[in-house]
Order: sequence, then C-alpha cells, then structure tokens
Amino acid sequence: MKIYEILDEQTMQVVANDMKSTTLVDPKTKIQTVIPKDPNKPGMITRDPQTQKLQATTQSAGEVDQQIKPGEQVEMQDLTKPKGLGEKAVSKAQQQAAGIAHAAQKGEIPASELQGASKEMAKMKKSDLKDFASTSHKGLPEKK
Repeated sequence: MKIYEILDEQTMQVVANDMKSTTLVDPKTKIQTVIPKDPNKPGMITRDPQTQKLQATTQSAGEVDQQIKPGEQVEMQDLTKPKGLGEKAVSKAQQQAAGIAHAAQKGEIPASELQGASKEMAKMKKSDLKDFASTSHKGLPEKK
C-alpha cells in the first residue's frame, strides 16, 4: 500500500514539533509522517490565511509554519497531485496525455484506445483531469 492511498485528503494530528521537523499521525491508522522544516526538502505545512486551518503536502518543498503546536489538526492535501500546489501539467507530454484521457472520460474517444500515461490518467477525477488538460503549453518542456 502506498502512503497516498492512506493519507489522501485526510486530517492528521500534530504529535511533535521541533526545530528540524514536525511529526503528524493519522488518527485511524496511527501511521506517522515526518515533515522536515528544510525549505529545500519535500514537505510543507502552511496556515490558510482565511480559515486559519493548517494544510500540508508531502510532495512540495517549502516552508513549515513555525507556530504549530502538538494537538493541532492538519489537513493533508491530495498526495496524488504532481509537485506544486496547482493542478497544472509540468510538461507538454503530460498535458497532451491528460487531454486524451479527458476526451475518453467525456466519451469523445473510446477508453479502449488509451495507452500509457493517458490510460492511467483516465482513472483521475474528472475535474482534476480537466485542470491538467487545460494547462497552457507556453513555457512547458516537451518532457519532464
């Protein structure tokens, strides 16, 4: 079982917080996740300015809120998304594969014709796939 299958969009609790890392635990499975406080390493916890809720992703590098206290709840972001917080393709090839998969989800082309990345991407939520497919090609590398 992969960690994103367990933690996908769940709320976790802070159990430890020190100068180097923040440790979260899933209340259901008791699995712990350590988020480093090094902005160059994957793992980021931020406080939403509007709701003041803590949000975390283990995929993106970034800052960890320094005011976190043990016992606070942290909402885990969808860990199946690509690096970065947005729903944007990171290459032209990924955008094209998403477009083909999105067309299959809408019934424009038969799903049996999908291959490779498009076949896997067709399993994604329709709204997420639409966001990937609508990414502008401008500035994207051919492949990543």
